[in-house]
Amino acid sequence: MKKLFALISVFVLALGLAGCLASTTSPIGLNCDYSKGIPIPDMPVDCQGH
Repeated sequence: MKKLFALISVFVLALGLAGCLASTTSPIGLNCDYSKGIPIPDMPVDCQGH
């Protein structure tokens, strides 16, 4: 039973991390246009460290 719980926990964690990764990538490409006045925290992760 503990192995089943551990397996399910790892699966849920992997799905969560995959969801986070998918939300930071763009199918169109990365657009770091800082002139639009978008706050830095609202921009894609790759643009936040300029």
